[in-house]
Amino acid sequence: MIELRDRKVHVVGASGIEGADLLLYLVGHLGLSGVVAHDFTAAPDAFRESFLKANTAGGPETQEARLAQLLSMPIDLRLGSRYLDGIDEADLIFASQNWFNYPPNLPALPEAQQAGAQLVGILDLALQLFPGTRIGVTGSNGKSTTCALTRHLLEATTPSGVSILSAGNDRGSQVPLVTLAQADPSAVAVWEVSNRHLRDRTVACDVATLTNLSANHIEDHGSFEDYVAAKTRLVTSAGSDGHAILCGSDPYSRALLPQVRATGATLWQFDCPPTNSSTEGFVWFEGENVWLQYPGGEPTRVPGASGLPLWGIHNRKNLLAALATVAAAQVGPLDGDLQLERFEGLPERLDTVAEDNGVVWIDDIQATTAPAAAAGIEAVGRRREGIVLLVGGEDKAMDYGGMADATEAHVCHVLCLPGSGTEAFLAALNGRVPVEHTTDLETMLIRARELAPAGGAVLLSPGCAFFRRDHVGSGPPFPVRVRQLLGSDTGERE
Repeated sequence: MIELRDRKVHVVGASGIEGADLLLYLVGHLGLSGVVAHDFTAAPDAFRESFLKANTAGGPETQEARLAQLLSMPIDLRLGSRYLDGIDEADLIFASQNWFNYPPNLPALPEAQQAGAQLVGILDLALQLFPGTRIGVTGSNGKSTTCALTRHLLEATTPSGVSILSAGNDRGSQVPLVTLAQADPSAVAVWEVSNRHLRDRTVACDVATLTNLSANHIEDHGSFEDYVAAKTRLVTSAGSDGHAILCGSDPYSRALLPQVRATGATLWQFDCPPTNSSTEGFVWFEGENVWLQYPGGEPTRVPGASGLPLWGIHNRKNLLAALATVAAAQVGPLDGDLQLERFEGLPERLDTVAEDNGVVWIDDIQATTAPAAAAGIEAVGRRREGIVLLVGGEDKAMDYGGMADATEAHVCHVLCLPGSGTEAFLAALNGRVPVEHTTDLETMLIRARELAPAGGAVLLSPGCAFFRRDHVGSGPPFPVRVRQLLGSDTGERE
Protein backbone atom coordinates (compact mmCIF):
# COMPACT_ATOMS: atom_id res chain seq x y z
CA MET A 1 0.00 0.00 0.00
CA ILE A 2 1.33 3.44 -0.94
CA GLU A 3 0.49 6.11 1.64
CA LEU A 4 0.88 9.61 0.19
CA ARG A 5 -0.12 11.98 2.97
CA ASP A 6 2.29 13.25 5.63
CA ARG A 7 5.36 11.78 3.94
CA LYS A 8 8.45 13.28 2.35
CA VAL A 9 7.79 12.46 -1.31
CA HIS A 10 10.50 12.58 -3.97
CA VAL A 11 9.96 12.01 -7.71
CA VAL A 12 13.03 11.01 -9.75
CA GLY A 13 12.99 11.85 -13.46
CA ALA A 14 10.64 14.84 -13.42
CA SER A 15 10.73 15.55 -17.16
CA GLY A 16 10.06 11.94 -18.19
CA ILE A 17 6.65 10.59 -19.04
CA GLU A 18 6.28 8.74 -15.73
CA GLY A 19 7.71 11.50 -13.54
CA ALA A 20 5.70 14.27 -15.15
CA ASP A 21 2.39 12.43 -14.80
CA LEU A 22 3.18 11.59 -11.18
CA LEU A 23 3.83 15.25 -10.38
CA LEU A 24 0.68 16.41 -12.18
CA TYR A 25 -1.34 13.95 -10.11
CA LEU A 26 0.39 14.29 -6.73
CA VAL A 27 0.72 18.07 -6.72
CA GLY A 28 -1.70 19.27 -9.39
CA HIS A 29 -4.62 17.00 -8.51
CA LEU A 30 -4.12 15.91 -4.89
CA GLY A 31 -2.47 19.14 -3.81
CA LEU A 32 0.39 17.49 -1.93
CA SER A 33 2.87 20.00 -0.58
CA GLY A 34 6.61 19.70 -0.14
CA VAL A 35 7.09 17.32 -3.07
CA VAL A 36 10.71 17.25 -4.32
CA ALA A 37 11.40 16.46 -7.97
CA HIS A 38 14.76 15.54 -9.47
CA ASP A 39 15.95 15.64 -13.08
CA PHE A 40 19.25 15.20 -14.94
CA THR A 41 18.69 18.35 -16.98
CA ALA A 42 20.84 21.26 -15.88
CA ALA A 43 18.66 24.25 -16.85
CA PRO A 44 15.01 25.15 -17.56
CA ASP A 45 15.50 25.11 -21.35
CA ALA A 46 16.99 21.63 -21.20
CA PHE A 47 14.14 20.50 -18.92
CA ARG A 48 11.61 21.78 -21.46
CA GLU A 49 13.35 19.97 -24.31
CA SER A 50 13.50 16.73 -22.33
CA PHE A 51 9.83 16.99 -21.36
CA LEU A 52 8.62 17.56 -24.93
CA LYS A 53 10.74 14.67 -26.21
CA ALA A 54 9.35 12.22 -23.66
CA ASN A 55 5.74 13.36 -23.32
CA THR A 56 4.37 12.92 -26.83
CA ALA A 57 0.74 12.01 -26.11
CA GLY A 58 -1.98 14.39 -27.22
CA GLY A 59 -0.06 16.55 -29.68
CA PRO A 60 1.77 19.90 -29.29
CA GLU A 61 -1.06 21.83 -27.61
CA THR A 62 -1.53 19.19 -24.95
CA GLN A 63 2.23 18.95 -24.44
CA GLU A 64 2.57 22.70 -23.93
CA ALA A 65 -0.41 22.84 -21.57
CA ARG A 66 0.92 19.99 -19.41
CA LEU A 67 4.39 21.54 -19.33
CA ALA A 68 2.99 24.94 -18.32
CA GLN A 69 0.93 23.32 -15.56
CA LEU A 70 3.93 21.36 -14.31
CA LEU A 71 6.20 24.41 -14.17
CA SER A 72 3.54 26.50 -12.42
CA MET A 73 3.08 24.06 -9.54
CA PRO A 74 4.79 24.45 -6.13
CA ILE A 75 7.44 21.77 -6.66
CA ASP A 76 10.97 21.81 -5.28
CA LEU A 77 12.70 21.07 -8.60
CA ARG A 78 16.33 19.97 -8.24
CA LEU A 79 18.18 19.96 -11.56
CA GLY A 80 21.68 19.20 -12.79
CA SER A 81 24.23 19.44 -10.00
CA ARG A 82 21.44 19.31 -7.39
CA TYR A 83 20.14 16.01 -8.74
CA LEU A 84 19.22 13.68 -5.84
CA ASP A 85 20.09 16.27 -3.20
CA GLY A 86 18.25 15.27 -0.05
CA ILE A 87 17.12 11.89 -1.38
CA ASP A 88 18.43 10.33 1.82
CA GLU A 89 15.67 12.18 3.70
CA ALA A 90 12.83 10.77 1.58
CA ASP A 91 10.07 8.58 2.97
CA LEU A 92 8.63 7.72 -0.45
CA ILE A 93 10.53 7.72 -3.75
CA PHE A 94 8.87 7.41 -7.16
CA ALA A 95 11.33 6.39 -9.87
CA SER A 96 10.96 5.32 -13.48
CA GLN A 97 10.97 1.61 -14.31
CA ASN A 98 14.49 1.97 -15.74
CA TRP A 99 16.02 3.89 -12.83
CA PHE A 100 18.72 1.29 -12.12
CA ASN A 101 20.28 1.71 -15.58
CA TYR A 102 21.26 5.34 -14.89
CA PRO A 103 24.62 5.54 -13.07
CA PRO A 104 23.75 8.80 -11.23
CA ASN A 105 21.03 6.88 -9.37
CA LEU A 106 23.58 4.48 -7.93
CA PRO A 107 24.15 3.97 -5.10
CA ALA A 108 21.91 6.80 -3.88
CA LEU A 109 18.52 5.17 -4.49
CA PRO A 110 19.38 1.71 -3.10
CA GLU A 111 20.97 3.38 -0.06
CA ALA A 112 17.83 5.47 0.52
CA GLN A 113 15.77 2.31 0.27
CA GLN A 114 18.00 0.53 2.77
CA ALA A 115 17.58 3.49 5.11
CA GLY A 116 13.82 2.98 5.10
CA ALA A 117 12.48 4.83 2.06
CA GLN A 118 9.75 3.12 0.03
CA LEU A 119 10.84 2.90 -3.63
CA VAL A 120 7.94 2.50 -6.08
CA GLY A 121 6.92 3.40 -9.63
CA ILE A 122 3.96 4.86 -11.45
CA LEU A 123 2.51 1.40 -12.19
CA ASP A 124 2.31 0.60 -8.48
CA LEU A 125 0.26 3.74 -7.85
CA ALA A 126 -1.87 3.30 -10.99
CA LEU A 127 -2.93 -0.20 -9.97
CA GLN A 128 -3.79 1.06 -6.49
CA LEU A 129 -5.86 3.97 -7.80
CA PHE A 130 -7.84 2.19 -10.51
CA PRO A 131 -11.18 0.84 -9.17
CA GLY A 132 -12.06 -1.43 -12.10
CA THR A 133 -10.79 -4.71 -13.55
CA ARG A 134 -7.01 -4.65 -13.85
CA ILE A 135 -5.40 -6.68 -16.62
CA GLY A 136 -1.62 -7.05 -16.82
CA VAL A 137 0.23 -8.61 -19.76
CA THR A 138 3.92 -9.48 -19.77
CA GLY A 139 6.21 -11.84 -21.66
CA SER A 140 9.38 -11.97 -23.70
CA ASN A 141 7.58 -11.50 -27.02
CA GLY A 142 4.10 -10.59 -28.18
CA LYS A 143 2.92 -8.56 -25.21
CA SER A 144 2.21 -5.35 -27.17
CA THR A 145 0.16 -7.15 -29.83
CA THR A 146 -1.59 -9.21 -27.14
CA CYS A 147 -2.50 -6.00 -25.30
CA ALA A 148 -3.82 -4.45 -28.50
CA LEU A 149 -5.84 -7.56 -29.34
CA THR A 150 -7.17 -7.69 -25.78
CA ARG A 151 -8.38 -4.12 -26.03
CA HIS A 152 -9.95 -4.81 -29.44
CA LEU A 153 -11.79 -7.87 -28.11
CA LEU A 154 -12.96 -6.00 -25.02
CA GLU A 155 -14.32 -3.19 -27.15
CA ALA A 156 -16.11 -5.72 -29.38
CA THR A 157 -17.68 -7.68 -26.51
CA THR A 158 -18.31 -5.40 -23.54
CA PRO A 159 -21.62 -3.59 -23.03
CA SER A 160 -21.88 -0.02 -24.24
CA GLY A 161 -20.84 2.50 -21.64
CA VAL A 162 -18.03 0.38 -20.21
CA SER A 163 -14.75 2.25 -20.45
CA ILE A 164 -11.72 0.34 -21.81
CA LEU A 165 -8.33 1.90 -21.03
CA SER A 166 -4.81 0.97 -22.13
CA ALA A 167 -1.55 1.79 -20.43
CA GLY A 168 2.00 0.53 -20.54
CA ASN A 169 5.10 1.18 -22.59
CA ASP A 170 3.63 3.20 -25.48
CA ARG A 171 4.53 6.76 -24.57
CA GLY A 172 2.20 8.12 -27.25
CA SER A 173 -0.99 6.83 -25.61
CA GLN A 174 -0.55 6.96 -21.87
CA VAL A 175 -3.56 7.19 -19.58
CA PRO A 176 -3.09 9.93 -16.95
CA LEU A 177 -3.25 8.84 -13.32
CA VAL A 178 -6.15 11.20 -12.68
CA THR A 179 -8.17 9.44 -15.41
CA LEU A 180 -7.46 6.05 -13.86
CA ALA A 181 -8.34 7.27 -10.38
CA GLN A 182 -11.67 8.74 -11.54
CA ALA A 183 -12.73 5.72 -13.63
CA ASP A 184 -15.98 3.90 -12.93
CA PRO A 185 -15.67 0.53 -11.15
CA SER A 186 -17.11 -1.11 -14.29
CA ALA A 187 -14.10 0.05 -16.34
CA VAL A 188 -11.34 -2.26 -17.55
CA ALA A 189 -7.68 -1.26 -17.91
CA VAL A 190 -5.02 -3.21 -19.81
CA TRP A 191 -1.39 -2.70 -18.78
CA GLU A 192 1.64 -3.85 -20.73
CA VAL A 193 4.04 -4.80 -17.94
CA SER A 194 7.76 -4.84 -18.73
CA ASN A 195 10.50 -6.86 -17.11
CA ARG A 196 11.72 -3.67 -15.46
CA HIS A 197 8.39 -3.13 -13.71
CA LEU A 198 8.80 -6.60 -12.22
CA ARG A 199 12.52 -6.57 -11.50
CA ASP A 200 12.29 -5.84 -7.78
CA ARG A 201 8.60 -5.85 -6.90
CA THR A 202 5.30 -7.66 -7.34
CA VAL A 203 2.61 -6.29 -9.63
CA ALA A 204 -0.84 -7.50 -8.60
CA CYS A 205 -3.55 -7.57 -11.28
CA ASP A 206 -6.96 -9.20 -11.39
CA VAL A 207 -6.05 -10.95 -14.65
CA ALA A 208 -2.34 -11.66 -15.26
CA THR A 209 -1.13 -12.96 -18.63
CA LEU A 210 2.34 -14.28 -19.48
CA THR A 211 2.72 -14.64 -23.26
CA ASN A 212 5.97 -16.68 -23.32
CA LEU A 213 9.52 -16.78 -21.98
CA SER A 214 12.90 -16.71 -23.73
CA ALA A 215 16.32 -15.28 -22.90
CA ASN A 216 16.06 -11.49 -22.96
CA HIS A 217 17.10 -8.45 -20.93
CA ILE A 218 19.72 -10.44 -19.09
CA GLU A 219 21.64 -7.19 -18.60
CA ASP A 220 18.81 -5.95 -16.37
CA HIS A 221 18.60 -9.07 -14.21
CA GLY A 222 22.01 -10.75 -14.17
CA SER A 223 20.82 -14.19 -15.26
CA PHE A 224 18.04 -15.89 -17.18
CA GLU A 225 16.82 -17.44 -13.94
CA ASP A 226 16.40 -13.99 -12.36
CA TYR A 227 14.66 -12.73 -15.51
CA VAL A 228 12.19 -15.63 -15.34
CA ALA A 229 11.65 -14.96 -11.64
CA ALA A 230 10.78 -11.34 -12.45
CA LYS A 231 8.26 -12.29 -15.12
CA THR A 232 6.79 -14.95 -12.84
CA ARG A 233 5.90 -12.32 -10.24
CA LEU A 234 3.00 -11.12 -12.38
CA VAL A 235 1.23 -14.49 -12.67
CA THR A 236 1.90 -15.48 -9.06
CA SER A 237 0.50 -12.22 -7.67
CA ALA A 238 -3.09 -12.47 -8.91
CA GLY A 239 -4.07 -14.33 -5.74
CA SER A 240 -6.96 -16.66 -5.07
CA ASP A 241 -9.51 -14.18 -6.44
CA GLY A 242 -7.57 -13.57 -9.65
CA HIS A 243 -6.78 -15.31 -12.92
CA ALA A 244 -3.37 -16.34 -14.28
CA ILE A 245 -2.90 -17.11 -17.98
CA LEU A 246 0.12 -18.94 -19.43
CA CYS A 247 1.14 -20.44 -22.77
CA GLY A 248 0.70 -24.20 -22.60
CA SER A 249 2.97 -24.78 -25.60
CA ASP A 250 5.91 -22.83 -24.15
CA PRO A 251 8.17 -25.11 -22.06
CA TYR A 252 9.41 -22.34 -19.74
CA SER A 253 5.83 -21.23 -19.04
CA ARG A 254 4.66 -24.82 -18.50
CA ALA A 255 7.35 -25.25 -15.86
CA LEU A 256 5.65 -22.50 -13.85
CA LEU A 257 2.25 -24.20 -13.70
CA PRO A 258 2.73 -25.87 -10.28
CA GLN A 259 3.96 -22.61 -8.79
CA VAL A 260 0.98 -20.68 -10.17
CA ARG A 261 -1.51 -23.34 -9.07
CA ALA A 262 -0.13 -23.08 -5.55
CA THR A 263 -1.24 -19.42 -5.37
CA GLY A 264 -4.90 -20.41 -5.69
CA ALA A 265 -5.46 -18.27 -8.78
CA THR A 266 -7.79 -19.57 -11.48
CA LEU A 267 -5.43 -20.96 -14.11
CA TRP A 268 -5.84 -20.70 -17.87
CA GLN A 269 -3.65 -22.13 -20.62
CA PHE A 270 -3.62 -21.08 -24.26
CA ASP A 271 -2.28 -22.81 -27.35
CA CYS A 272 -2.94 -26.27 -25.96
CA PRO A 273 -6.11 -28.37 -25.63
CA PRO A 274 -7.38 -29.48 -22.21
CA THR A 275 -6.53 -32.81 -20.71
CA ASN A 276 -9.45 -35.12 -20.01
CA SER A 277 -9.48 -34.46 -16.28
CA SER A 278 -8.63 -30.75 -16.23
CA THR A 279 -11.03 -28.24 -14.73
CA GLU A 280 -8.88 -25.24 -15.69
CA GLY A 281 -9.47 -22.81 -18.53
CA PHE A 282 -8.12 -23.44 -22.04
CA VAL A 283 -8.10 -21.71 -25.43
CA TRP A 284 -6.70 -23.45 -28.50
CA PHE A 285 -6.86 -23.82 -32.27
CA GLU A 286 -8.17 -26.89 -34.05
CA GLY A 287 -7.40 -26.22 -37.70
CA GLU A 288 -8.80 -22.75 -38.35
CA ASN A 289 -11.31 -22.92 -35.49
CA VAL A 290 -10.74 -21.57 -32.00
CA TRP A 291 -12.09 -23.49 -29.02
CA LEU A 292 -12.63 -22.20 -25.52
CA GLN A 293 -13.17 -24.09 -22.28
CA TYR A 294 -14.07 -22.06 -19.22
CA PRO A 295 -12.81 -23.49 -15.92
CA GLY A 296 -15.08 -26.37 -15.03
CA GLY A 297 -16.99 -26.04 -18.29
CA GLU A 298 -17.24 -27.82 -21.61
CA PRO A 299 -15.35 -26.95 -24.83
CA THR A 300 -17.20 -24.53 -27.10
CA ARG A 301 -16.17 -23.08 -30.44
CA VAL A 302 -15.58 -19.32 -30.59
CA PRO A 303 -17.48 -18.49 -33.78
CA GLY A 304 -16.05 -15.03 -34.39
CA ALA A 305 -12.38 -15.86 -33.86
CA SER A 306 -11.41 -16.35 -37.51
CA GLY A 307 -10.26 -13.72 -39.96
CA LEU A 308 -7.28 -12.26 -38.10
CA PRO A 309 -5.36 -10.38 -40.83
CA LEU A 310 -1.94 -10.60 -39.13
CA TRP A 311 0.89 -12.74 -40.49
CA GLY A 312 2.42 -15.62 -38.62
CA ILE A 313 1.82 -18.47 -36.20
CA HIS A 314 3.07 -16.25 -33.39
CA ASN A 315 0.14 -13.89 -33.96
CA ARG A 316 -2.28 -16.84 -33.74
CA LYS A 317 -0.79 -17.44 -30.29
CA ASN A 318 -1.16 -13.75 -29.45
CA LEU A 319 -4.84 -14.02 -30.40
CA LEU A 320 -5.29 -17.05 -28.14
CA ALA A 321 -3.61 -15.21 -25.26
CA ALA A 322 -5.94 -12.25 -25.76
CA LEU A 323 -9.03 -14.48 -25.96
CA ALA A 324 -8.06 -16.21 -22.71
CA THR A 325 -7.46 -12.83 -21.09
CA VAL A 326 -10.85 -11.47 -22.11
CA ALA A 327 -12.62 -14.69 -21.12
CA ALA A 328 -10.99 -14.49 -17.68
CA ALA A 329 -11.98 -10.84 -17.27
CA GLN A 330 -15.65 -11.87 -17.57
CA VAL A 331 -16.92 -8.52 -18.80
CA GLY A 332 -18.67 -9.69 -21.97
CA PRO A 333 -19.47 -12.82 -23.99
CA LEU A 334 -17.20 -14.16 -26.72
CA ASP A 335 -20.02 -15.68 -28.76
CA GLY A 336 -20.64 -12.77 -31.13
CA ASP A 337 -18.84 -10.97 -33.94
CA LEU A 338 -15.33 -10.17 -32.71
CA GLN A 339 -14.59 -8.01 -35.79
CA LEU A 340 -11.08 -9.39 -36.07
CA GLU A 341 -10.89 -8.53 -39.75
CA ARG A 342 -10.83 -4.87 -38.67
CA PHE A 343 -7.80 -5.32 -36.44
CA GLU A 344 -4.90 -3.66 -38.25
CA GLY A 345 -2.07 -4.73 -35.99
CA LEU A 346 0.58 -2.43 -34.63
CA PRO A 347 2.98 -0.24 -36.59
CA GLU A 348 6.49 -1.63 -37.05
CA ARG A 349 5.41 -5.23 -36.45
CA LEU A 350 5.36 -7.08 -39.78
CA ASP A 351 4.02 -3.86 -41.21
CA THR A 352 3.92 -3.77 -45.03
CA VAL A 353 5.06 -0.26 -45.91
CA ALA A 354 5.61 -0.48 -49.69
CA GLU A 355 5.48 -2.74 -52.74
CA ASP A 356 7.71 -2.36 -55.75
CA ASN A 357 7.78 -4.61 -58.81
CA GLY A 358 6.21 -7.47 -56.90
CA VAL A 359 8.54 -7.11 -53.89
CA VAL A 360 6.98 -6.20 -50.54
CA TRP A 361 8.94 -4.14 -48.02
CA ILE A 362 8.12 -5.06 -44.44
CA ASP A 363 8.91 -3.05 -41.32
CA ASP A 364 9.43 -5.32 -38.29
CA ILE A 365 11.85 -3.03 -36.45
CA GLN A 366 10.19 -3.88 -33.14
CA ALA A 367 11.60 -7.42 -33.46
CA THR A 368 14.55 -6.62 -31.24
CA THR A 369 14.97 -10.17 -29.95
CA ALA A 370 16.10 -13.28 -31.81
CA PRO A 371 12.83 -15.20 -31.14
CA ALA A 372 10.75 -12.25 -32.39
CA ALA A 373 12.85 -12.01 -35.55
CA ALA A 374 12.59 -15.78 -36.09
CA ALA A 375 8.79 -15.56 -35.83
CA GLY A 376 8.74 -12.72 -38.36
CA ILE A 377 10.97 -14.58 -40.81
CA GLU A 378 8.79 -17.69 -40.54
CA ALA A 379 5.62 -15.64 -41.05
CA VAL A 380 6.88 -13.87 -44.16
CA GLY A 381 8.50 -17.04 -45.48
CA ARG A 382 5.13 -18.81 -45.49
CA ARG A 383 3.76 -16.19 -47.89
CA ARG A 384 6.79 -15.02 -49.87
CA GLU A 385 9.60 -16.92 -51.54
CA GLY A 386 12.97 -15.20 -51.30
CA ILE A 387 13.54 -12.83 -48.39
CA VAL A 388 16.29 -10.24 -48.14
CA LEU A 389 16.76 -9.92 -44.38
CA LEU A 390 18.02 -6.69 -42.81
CA VAL A 391 19.64 -7.10 -39.38
CA GLY A 392 21.89 -5.24 -36.99
CA GLY A 393 22.33 -3.98 -33.45
CA GLU A 394 23.56 -5.10 -30.07
CA ASP A 395 23.39 -8.46 -28.32
CA LYS A 396 21.42 -9.04 -25.11
CA ALA A 397 22.84 -12.49 -24.32
CA MET A 398 20.27 -14.17 -26.55
CA ASP A 399 20.23 -17.55 -28.27
CA TYR A 400 20.31 -16.88 -32.03
CA GLY A 401 19.94 -20.52 -33.04
CA GLY A 402 16.23 -20.33 -33.89
CA MET A 403 16.67 -17.12 -35.86
CA ALA A 404 19.54 -18.68 -37.80
CA ASP A 405 17.48 -21.77 -38.62
CA ALA A 406 14.55 -19.65 -39.84
CA THR A 407 16.99 -17.62 -41.94
CA GLU A 408 18.38 -20.73 -43.56
CA ALA A 409 14.86 -21.92 -44.39
CA HIS A 410 13.45 -18.72 -45.88
CA VAL A 411 16.12 -16.09 -46.57
CA CYS A 412 18.08 -15.75 -49.79
CA HIS A 413 20.38 -12.95 -48.63
CA VAL A 414 21.28 -11.25 -45.33
CA LEU A 415 22.36 -7.61 -45.19
CA CYS A 416 24.02 -6.54 -41.94
CA LEU A 417 24.75 -3.34 -40.10
CA PRO A 418 27.38 -3.38 -37.32
CA GLY A 419 26.84 -4.49 -33.74
CA SER A 420 27.61 -7.21 -31.23
CA GLY A 421 24.19 -8.74 -31.91
CA THR A 422 25.00 -8.91 -35.60
CA GLU A 423 28.16 -10.85 -34.83
CA ALA A 424 26.33 -13.24 -32.49
CA PHE A 425 23.67 -13.90 -35.14
CA LEU A 426 26.25 -14.47 -37.88
CA ALA A 427 28.13 -16.89 -35.67
CA ALA A 428 24.94 -18.93 -35.25
CA LEU A 429 24.18 -18.69 -38.99
CA ASN A 430 27.68 -20.00 -39.74
CA GLY A 431 27.69 -19.24 -43.45
CA ARG A 432 24.47 -21.07 -44.33
CA VAL A 433 23.11 -18.03 -46.23
CA PRO A 434 24.99 -15.36 -48.25
CA VAL A 435 25.82 -12.34 -46.12
CA GLU A 436 26.92 -8.80 -46.94
CA HIS A 437 28.04 -6.15 -44.48
CA THR A 438 26.92 -2.56 -45.06
CA THR A 439 27.99 0.63 -43.34
CA ASP A 440 24.73 2.61 -43.21
CA LEU A 441 20.99 2.19 -43.69
CA GLU A 442 20.84 4.00 -47.03
CA THR A 443 23.42 1.67 -48.57
CA MET A 444 21.61 -1.30 -47.06
CA LEU A 445 18.30 -0.30 -48.67
CA ILE A 446 19.83 0.29 -52.08
CA ARG A 447 21.50 -3.10 -51.98
CA ALA A 448 18.29 -4.78 -50.76
CA ARG A 449 16.41 -3.44 -53.77
CA GLU A 450 19.08 -4.86 -56.07
CA LEU A 451 19.01 -8.29 -54.42
CA ALA A 452 15.29 -8.85 -53.82
CA PRO A 453 13.81 -11.44 -56.23
CA ALA A 454 10.46 -10.93 -57.95
CA GLY A 455 7.70 -12.11 -55.67
CA GLY A 456 10.00 -11.87 -52.65
CA ALA A 457 10.28 -9.52 -49.69
CA VAL A 458 12.67 -7.16 -47.99
CA LEU A 459 12.24 -7.68 -44.25
CA LEU A 460 13.70 -5.41 -41.59
CA SER A 461 13.67 -7.67 -38.55
CA PRO A 462 16.83 -6.75 -36.60
CA GLY A 463 16.82 -9.51 -33.98
CA CYS A 464 19.04 -7.23 -31.92
CA ALA A 465 18.71 -4.27 -29.58
CA PHE A 466 19.20 -0.61 -30.50
CA PHE A 467 18.82 -0.85 -34.29
CA ARG A 468 16.70 2.32 -34.24
CA ARG A 469 19.12 4.20 -31.99
CA ASP A 470 22.29 3.17 -33.81
CA HIS A 471 21.18 2.97 -37.43
CA VAL A 472 18.05 5.12 -37.84
CA GLY A 473 18.83 7.81 -35.30
CA SER A 474 17.18 11.19 -35.76
CA GLY A 475 16.74 10.67 -39.51
CA PRO A 476 13.60 9.58 -41.34
CA PRO A 477 12.05 6.33 -40.12
CA PHE A 478 12.43 3.14 -42.14
CA PRO A 479 9.10 3.41 -44.06
CA VAL A 480 9.88 6.94 -45.22
CA ARG A 481 13.37 5.95 -46.36
CA VAL A 482 11.95 3.01 -48.29
CA ARG A 483 9.36 5.14 -50.06
CA GLN A 484 11.96 7.75 -50.86
CA LEU A 485 14.14 5.07 -52.40
CA LEU A 486 11.24 3.69 -54.41
CA GLY A 487 10.05 7.14 -55.44
CA SER A 488 6.72 6.84 -53.67
CA ASP A 489 7.03 8.96 -50.55
CA THR A 490 3.34 9.63 -49.92
CA GLY A 491 3.87 10.26 -46.22
CA GLU A 492 1.14 7.71 -45.50
CA ARG A 493 1.28 4.26 -44.01
CA GLU A 494 0.21 1.64 -46.54
